[in-house]
Amino acid sequence: MASSPILVSKDDDGEEQTRDWAGLPLDTLLAVLGRLDLADVVLGAGHVCRPWRRAAREEPALWRRIHIGRSSKLGTYYRFEPGARLAVRRTLRWCEAFSADDTNDPPKTIFSNCRAPQLKSLRLTLTPLNVICKQDLNDAISKFTMLEELELSLASDDTALYSSGSLAKTCAVAAVACPLKCFRLNKYRFHWQSQFGDDEAMEIARMPGLRSLQLFGNSLSNASLAAILDGCVSLVSLDIRHCFNVKMNEEMRAKCARLQTLRLPEDSMDDYELSFGCPKMEPDSPGTPGDPDNIGSSWYFR
Repeated sequence: MASSPILVSKDDDGEEQTRDWAGLPLDTLLAVLGRLDLADVVLGAGHVCRPWRRAAREEPALWRRIHIGRSSKLGTYYRFEPGARLAVRRTLRWCEAFSADDTNDPPKTIFSNCRAPQLKSLRLTLTPLNVICKQDLNDAISKFTMLEELELSLASDDTALYSSGSLAKTCAVAAVACPLKCFRLNKYRFHWQSQFGDDEAMEIARMPGLRSLQLFGNSLSNASLAAILDGCVSLVSLDIRHCFNVKMNEEMRAKCARLQTLRLPEDSMDDYELSFGCPKMEPDSPGTPGDPDNIGSSWYFR
């Protein structure tokens, strides 16, 4: 491996020119590396020469945002290349925004030893392949004292977090430890008998700085939603689609009147980006999406 790569080219007059890529100014080098996918930075540019390898490993600006998932090349390499996993572990200390979805090797490293002390945004879409336990998640969130955005979206009924019951404790930890402004807690499907929604909602009500809240498929009641509206005094955006235990009566509409954006339980799902399941409605509940006459309607199942 050459430690100082030399590029030889010819100018318009046919004269040979040489350029030492190892000698690029740092700001120029970062501009080049910043245009690459992080996977290419780790497994490609990092092997060019020492200065490039040092920049790939040690420059915080390259690692402010990390996405691991189906739509990212880094997600593919993360699953199969030990070098990619090592690079993520090494650079989490600079990360400000971390997101992951549908990885069969979930990024457990972010949930240990507070390796991401500057984290401001954490977005996780969890599938049955993810084995993140609730205690690890809660311990990590308790240390993310700069976290302003948190998303926990369950893409299946079979995820470990879903099977372990209520996420009220996770909400409670976030309410105490994090200055959250945006919170998304999305279930895979609504279940009318679930008792978890009210417990989770009462903890969310303890987030006074919250400005945007999305609760998909949650079983919270009118009383719990009222508690959220009373406690989250900064709230301007609320999405409660598929929260079918909420009844939008006159009192509830009056409480929601101050919101700038409001999505109601039966609103369209056309712009919802995640997978979701058919809601499990109360038996003999006419005129709802769970009614047998409505089964198969594409607007609520995909």
